[in-house]
Amino acid sequence: MYAEGPVYRNLISSIDINRSIDSIEYINFRDINNEPVFKEFLNDINSNNDAIELSLINNKAYKEAVIISLSKVSRNAALIEMIKAEQKTFGGSKLFYINEAFDKILVISVPRSMEGKLNMVINRINKINDKVARLNSKIKKENLEIYAKRHGLKDKKDFIVNMINERLKV
Repeated sequence: MYAEGPVYRNLISSIDINRSIDSIEYINFRDINNEPVFKEFLNDINSNNDAIELSLINNKAYKEAVIISLSKVSRNAALIEMIKAEQKTFGGSKLFYINEAFDKILVISVPRSMEGKLNMVINRINKINDKVARLNSKIKKENLEIYAKRHGLKDKKDFIVNMINERLKV
């Protein structure tokens, strides 16, 4: 064990959607506050949301919802911050909501506009994954530089970590 703490950085997992038909829920509803299925999203709905979005919710304008399960759950702080940043539209409304376990996304819409909103959410997820890929490339490069500096130590752990960094496809 190294006294200075972790030497190599871990890669960040990208976001992937569980594509199984049973992992996706489509819901027609009257009032989001009276539907138990939305309970796990209420904290995100009510925090850091703009007044217009909250008004649409409170005035029961939204009638359709899609809940998407994520196939990988990463509690990485950097990934969570990227998700939170991409939730917001230019006006400050949230485009989608994430549950407390960070393993589901909720998309709510007015009648007959779910397809367009869902398309925007998928584009945002792709944008997050592009950022993750760029960040992971940077992390891999930094890890290689650290290995090159530490290579003279002849530590088997360094060799193993470098082998994983070079060969494992993530």
